[in-house]
Amino acid sequence: MYTPEVIHSNADRFQWNAEAEAAYWAQCEKIAYTDVSEITLTAFMDAISLMYPKDWQGDAHCESFKLAEMVCGDVTDIYAKIGERYFTFRDKATMMHAAIVNRINKEVLSRETVLQK
Repeated sequence: MYTPEVIHSNADRFQWNAEAEAAYWAQCEKIAYTDVSEITLTAFMDAISLMYPKDWQGDAHCESFKLAEMVCGDVTDIYAKIGERYFTFRDKATMMHAAIVNRINKEVLSRETVLQK
C-alpha cells in the first residue's frame, strides 16, 4: 500500500511537513478506491448488520447505503441492490444514490448488455 518512496522521495525521511502529509493522505485515499464487484445477498445483509448504515436510500427495487466508518479520508464501503443483484465498492462517502446506481450501470450492467449483443 504506502511506501515512503511513492509519497516522499526525499532521502531524509525525518523531513516531514504539511505538504508531505497532505500528499501522503491524498495517496492513501486514492489507493482506497475499488472497482464495483457483485456480491451475494448474504454479504449485503452482513454489511447492513455490521453497523448502522449511513445514507440508506432507494426503494424495494433499487437501494444503496454506506458504512459509517471511513476506510481512509472520505472513502467508505458502499453497498447497493439493483433488482435482484447486489454490489459493493469503495468511493467517496458523499456520493449520492443516483451516482452510485450510475456507476454500477456503467461498470457492470451496461457491459453485460454489450457482451450479450
